[in-house]
Amino acid sequence: MRHWVLIRGVVVLLISILTLYITNKLMNSPQNINNIKWMLGMGSGFKKNDERQPCDIECPEHNYPFRIISGAASVVGPSICFNGNILMSNIKNNIGRGLNIALVNATTGKTMQTDFFDMWSGDINLLLAFLKPIVSGTIVLLASFDDPATKMNDKARTIFSELGSSLIHSVKFRDNWVFVGAKGIKEKSPYEQIIQNDKAKNKYGAWPEAVEMEGCIPKKHN
Repeated sequence: MRHWVLIRGVVVLLISILTLYITNKLMNSPQNINNIKWMLGMGSGFKKNDERQPCDIECPEHNYPFRIISGAASVVGPSICFNGNILMSNIKNNIGRGLNIALVNATTGKTMQTDFFDMWSGDINLLLAFLKPIVSGTIVLLASFDDPATKMNDKARTIFSELGSSLIHSVKFRDNWVFVGAKGIKEKSPYEQIIQNDKAKNKYGAWPEAVEMEGCIPKKHN
């Protein structure tokens, strides 16, 4: 009996030492820390976008940090964060199916307008009426949700191209698309990503996985 007690004590001690060793290795590895965050619901996929700190990225002086996350399938809505403030999200209750767009003054960093446009059964003219008056010096941040393209027409695609999009002509039914452009931009924007709807590769059945993008946008000086 005493032998069994002794053996059990040794086993418990060895398990404790092994657990401490593994924990130390995990906590000192950035990749494993990210994996732990993912398992806790803080990574990509079906998550609460607003659990993360707003735009928790570092940028050089005179730059605006941003983070955009597209919707996940038709379940989790998108999130647009700019300069430390969440502009559009589930929590703010100002998002919807289709294209979610925020306009920001490139000089002051102040939000000018936010809106969403149903690209499945909505009126494309509402989107055109929103895009056409955009003035020079305006930053355009966009996140798709569910379907970004069914109602898209050549006029809308041309406007997005003029705002700096290089992928707009590739955006199709249920693709996930995020984009940051500007009125008056001289070159194509470096901030644009798309994950195409492909039944053979989709993460969520009829929808691809969410796409996340972050970066730093230089302030515009008058």
